[in-house]
Amino acid sequence: MSRWMINASGHQFSAATIDELKKLAKEGKFSAGDILQPPGAAEWIYAVELPELKTVLREDADVAPASTELSPVIRWGLAGALAIAAVGCWVYAYGLSQDMPQPEDLELIGGKSGLSYTEVLVTADPAPLYASEGGGSQVGTLLKNSKADLLGKRGDWYHLKGNGAEGYARITDVIPAYFFADGPTQLQYKPLYYPDQFVTVVNSSWSLVPENGNKNITNFIFMIGNNSTFGMTDVKLKATIKDKDGKQLEEKEVAVEGVLKPNSSTMIGTLKAEPRDKAAVDRILTEQLFTEMMATDPKIVDRWVEGVDIRLESEGFDGAQISVAEVRAIPPDAMPPAQ
Repeated sequence: MSRWMINASGHQFSAATIDELKKLAKEGKFSAGDILQPPGAAEWIYAVELPELKTVLREDADVAPASTELSPVIRWGLAGALAIAAVGCWVYAYGLSQDMPQPEDLELIGGKSGLSYTEVLVTADPAPLYASEGGGSQVGTLLKNSKADLLGKRGDWYHLKGNGAEGYARITDVIPAYFFADGPTQLQYKPLYYPDQFVTVVNSSWSLVPENGNKNITNFIFMIGNNSTFGMTDVKLKATIKDKDGKQLEEKEVAVEGVLKPNSSTMIGTLKAEPRDKAAVDRILTEQLFTEMMATDPKIVDRWVEGVDIRLESEGFDGAQISVAEVRAIPPDAMPPAQ
C-alpha cells in the first residue's frame, strides 16, 4: 500500500492518510520546512506547500513564507553547490590519507583503463579482501591501480569482486570512479557508492509470537524507503535484539529479495514455504516483488504474511531495532523493465 513519506531533519517515517498526516503535524512530528513525498510520487514537496496542512503546521523560524519561497531551481542549485563542495573536501581527505594514483593513471572514464561507474580503483598497495566486514580471514588481494566490481556497501567496507576473488575491502583502500568525474556527475552517481545513505527502515514495530508456549519468535512489521534515483537490491537487514536495560542480546541478519524502485517505499513480508515441499524455505520479499509474482500465481496470496519472523536464541528480550546492514545500487541501464 502506498503511503505518504515524511523526511523531518533526516528522520524518515510515513503516514497512511491525509488525516494521519495532519495528526502528526499537530503533534509536532514535522514542521513547515520538512519535506513530504505523496503516495506513488517520485518528487518531494515542502510540507507548507500542501494546502491541507497549512492550518496545523508548526512554523519554523528558518522557513520563509510560501510567497517568498526560493524557486526549485535556486534550491537545487544551492544544494548542488554544497554537495560538490563536500565531495571536494572528501577527495582532499582521500589525498591526505591515501597514496593517490599518478595523473597518467587517471584516464579512467572511457579511457585506457575502461573503468566504469560501477567499479572502483584500488589505491592501497595492495588492498586485502576479507570474508566479512571488519577483517577476519583474508580471501584475496587487490593490486594497486587495478579495478574491482562494486557489489555493495556495508558500513565502512565495500563488497568487491576482483582479481579472481570476492570479499570486503576497507573503503579507504579504494576510490570510486566518480571521484574523477565533473561535479554534476559526482552528485548523480553518489548513490552507487554510498547506497546506505539513501535506504532506510521506516515505521518499524514488533510483537512476540509464542510458539509451543515459548516466546521465542518475534515478528517485525516495517517498510523500506529508497530516497534516490537508483534502484536498490541485495538488501541485508540486521535485527539487534535487546533486553529491558537496552543491553544487546544478539544480532540476526536476513536477506531481502527484490528491487527497491527509485524514490519509493515498500512493505517487507514473508512468503511462507509451500507445506507440501519439504525442501522449501520461507522467502523474505519486498511487497513489490510479491505483487509481481502474484500476477502469475495468484494462489501464493494464501502464503503471504506481512513482516519478518525472527527466531530468538537468548532470553530476556524486551526490544529490538531493524537497520540496513548492506545494500547495492543498480545503475539505471541495468534496472529491470517496469511491470
